[in-house]
Amino acid sequence: MEAFGEEYPAEAATDGYMTRTELRQMADALRVGPGQKIADLGCGRGGPGQWIARATGAGLVGIDVSEVALEQARARASQLGISDIVSYKTASFDATGLDAASVDGALRIDVIWAIPDKRAGFAETARILKPGARFVFTDWERDLSPPGYPPPVSNHRPLLEAAGFEVELRQLGPQADSMRRAFYEKMLARQAELLRDLNEKTAQSNLREARAWLGLLDGVDYMQHSRRVLIVARRLAEK
Repeated sequence: MEAFGEEYPAEAATDGYMTRTELRQMADALRVGPGQKIADLGCGRGGPGQWIARATGAGLVGIDVSEVALEQARARASQLGISDIVSYKTASFDATGLDAASVDGALRIDVIWAIPDKRAGFAETARILKPGARFVFTDWERDLSPPGYPPPVSNHRPLLEAAGFEVELRQLGPQADSMRRAFYEKMLARQAELLRDLNEKTAQSNLREARAWLGLLDGVDYMQHSRRVLIVARRLAEK
């Protein structure tokens, strides 16, 4: 929160790298409203997707492989009084269990980089979207990744086009990259507080991530080879 300043979307209850500006852009780019439905793919605890559902008035179905995260998302939806417009189910990016052409928009926040079979995930997203509907996501395009991380993707466009999408917007976020670097640096500078406030396993995982991306493990500053992107892709009609 300290690293992100006013860009930290506290009301979205996110512990990732989503900014307030990105959330607003995603909500606008989906072009949905009351009476329509969006899918939050890899929703985790649900905060950002719930923010977008409330901002647009659209219904939302959240998909995630973690039942623990989904229970937290359901509890938060109940606290916010939006259980009537959101629902959650245990499923994966490449096998959502949703009907074909059943949603008016889809979003995914900061997790595509970790998916082994991105082609299958994009194909499944295209399957569940109505023709003309939009898939909006944030992620990173990378030329290099630290050892032990999934192979990098330097450009999502070819994968999206192969799945039947047309990329309408590919926006780089240098400000978000700078904030992420500052976040890692503050984390390392205040690791005693991190170890005190989080359980040790989570704290050590976060610290290893910071050291790896800043190049403190092997001398390669991987942040210089990583670009934050916000992508809007429109589902084309079947030929």
